[in-house]
Amino acid sequence: MTAPRILAIDGARRLGWAYGPAGGRPQSGSFECAREGSSRGAVFSGAGRWMTGFLTDHTVDVLAIEAPLPGSHLDGKTNADTTKILFGLPAVLEFMAYQFKVYRQIRVNQSSVKKWFVGHGKGDQKSAILAKCRTLGWVGREDEDQSFDRSDALAVWSYIEATAAPKHAQQTDDLFLAGERRKREAEQIAARYAKPTNPERF
Repeated sequence: MTAPRILAIDGARRLGWAYGPAGGRPQSGSFECAREGSSRGAVFSGAGRWMTGFLTDHTVDVLAIEAPLPGSHLDGKTNADTTKILFGLPAVLEFMAYQFKVYRQIRVNQSSVKKWFVGHGKGDQKSAILAKCRTLGWVGREDEDQSFDRSDALAVWSYIEATAAPKHAQQTDDLFLAGERRKREAEQIAARYAKPTNPERF
């Protein structure tokens, strides 16, 4: 069974994305759909152009978008225009994907993603999500893009990998990561204290 190629998106004016086949190491990044203060139309247009370009160059089997929280859950942190962008952007992206025959489209609940990826479904877990992405090697510590938009999209990608393609899903739980970290540390220590090989004498 071929691993599905997943495109996961954390949609906002600054849009985070993650892409790759389930079981592999996802590509990821983020970009601004439009400059700060731009109209909703400008943001939607920028997102639509990006999606068109991306789907022209990449095959996508599953599109997953993190669903925005209802307005009552935003606690006054966003204004009316931003809320309209958050709720309108997924529809724009789904429409563009449909034109490219990406028919499997999923809206993902934020709390489900957080609980899957870092074990806590409530509260602001953005720093914990970014830290885990670094531990997995999905975000390099020297990478220029260290945005939460990027790491949030990677968390969505991981959730979809586990739920939509469980046969291909890779381990991301804390015990596995701790074991891998200890193994790398042991290898580094062994290499540091390894005796140099004596050259052959003739």
